[in-house]
Amino acid sequence: MTGTIARLLAAGMTAIAALTMVVATTPAALAQGKTMTVRFYDDPAGFDPANIFRIENENIAFNIFSGLTTYDGVTGEIVPDLATSWETANNKTWTFKLREGVQFQKGYGEMTAADVIYSFNRIKDPETGSPYEAELAGIVSMAAPDPYTVVIELDAPNGNFLHTVANYHQGQIVSQKAIEDAADQVRWQPVGTGPYYLDSIDVSSQIVLKRHEDYYKGPAPIETLVFNIIKDEATATIALRNGEVDLVMRSSQEENLATLEAEGFTMNSVMNYAVALMVLNPEHEALADRRVRQAIAHAVDFEAISQAIAPSLQQAHYSMLMPWMDVYTDEIAIYRYDPEKAKTLLAEAGYPDGFTFRNLSTSAQGVTEVQQFQIDYLSQVGITMEMELVDTPTFNQRRNSGDFDSATRLLPAVNPDMILFSFLHPDNLVPNGLNGARYDNPKVTELLEAARAEADEATAFELYKQVQQMVAEDLPYVPTYANNVFWPSKPEVTGVHINYLAQVDFWAVDIAE
Repeated sequence: MTGTIARLLAAGMTAIAALTMVVATTPAALAQGKTMTVRFYDDPAGFDPANIFRIENENIAFNIFSGLTTYDGVTGEIVPDLATSWETANNKTWTFKLREGVQFQKGYGEMTAADVIYSFNRIKDPETGSPYEAELAGIVSMAAPDPYTVVIELDAPNGNFLHTVANYHQGQIVSQKAIEDAADQVRWQPVGTGPYYLDSIDVSSQIVLKRHEDYYKGPAPIETLVFNIIKDEATATIALRNGEVDLVMRSSQEENLATLEAEGFTMNSVMNYAVALMVLNPEHEALADRRVRQAIAHAVDFEAISQAIAPSLQQAHYSMLMPWMDVYTDEIAIYRYDPEKAKTLLAEAGYPDGFTFRNLSTSAQGVTEVQQFQIDYLSQVGITMEMELVDTPTFNQRRNSGDFDSATRLLPAVNPDMILFSFLHPDNLVPNGLNGARYDNPKVTELLEAARAEADEATAFELYKQVQQMVAEDLPYVPTYANNVFWPSKPEVTGVHINYLAQVDFWAVDIAE
């Protein structure tokens, strides 16, 4: 487990990752003209690691960029990427050895330690306005003793730092010259060192990626990835059945999945990969009261909704963390469906007749069947949830800035510490981080910081357990569902391994001709 690796590091051991990977160039890898068409399900919002958001955009960035580390597509474990090895004696000073000869796309030259330092400083710079700034706030200094060595000093021990520098958001390495050349168009002109580069984009219809011939692992089997923007689920299903697409990025309707499975399509999937939350803004007077937040959790029968609408796609869940995470505990407050308890809590909080709040969502998604059920359940205890629908870029901007009464957020992460710090620590308050509930409990903050620095695995677990218990009582976020992800494909498509970030490494994907 990743937590075990972190604790070994904390104990003063040295983690030496696998040496530079050498991949033989096979005839398949050099095949010319092999194209795969993929369904992309929403409006693209750009691919700049400093402010990228939403899983569909992150899937593009994951294949354009690299980090010092990355996640194995099958196991989810931390593995080498731009760094061939790393070492630390105290979890506070980290030394990374970089691959030599790694090339940026589009002729931007060799990646070196200077690019790593620039990338992290760019995220840390308040002028960049990155919501991931707080993720790197613990970096005190960075040095490059030579072009292939980076030494990073933290302000406190962090046994999970390998996740911080992984190929995800703030960990993705950019070229300074490419950033400067792109100027204010940087989100549409990404340049990384990954297996594919952005060839063209029409934000209303299509994204085209071409393989990076100089990728350090060797060229990918597929030369061209065409992402066609198909928002409607039924239309995407028809496109796959008709052979217009080879792979559907995220199919999320039960009946479509059943149809495709019955017809022999491959149901690429990852189960229980992330939790969906209701983010509640305490600047709304009623939502500031813990009893009201608990009432909302008791008022909705999430189990009945998931069973009625999409049992294959989601299950009711009561924690911010997933059971497969190594610090997860189920010894927390569980808010089962209990409308009478909800009414009692509302009366105690001074809202016997209920109240009204607005839930921010996207016009592309519309008011979903799940949300319609939630609206009905809440109305039965006197709570009115009005829907506010905006376009996807506006939704992203407003959610990241905290401009809502409530909003839904999914928590894909392999590292539980990343979730807890990002959403509970006051350093990550919106708009400088992901703490949209503006949660600031000094005791929880103290426990989080102690757990991150703790070398003993058992002690760290107890600290994380206390955090989960306290947060379940305060309920700044209401957990709703644990989500499953399906990417249906033609049977001849291979290598689609969806990790716990719901990402696919397209370097491993191929299609039989």
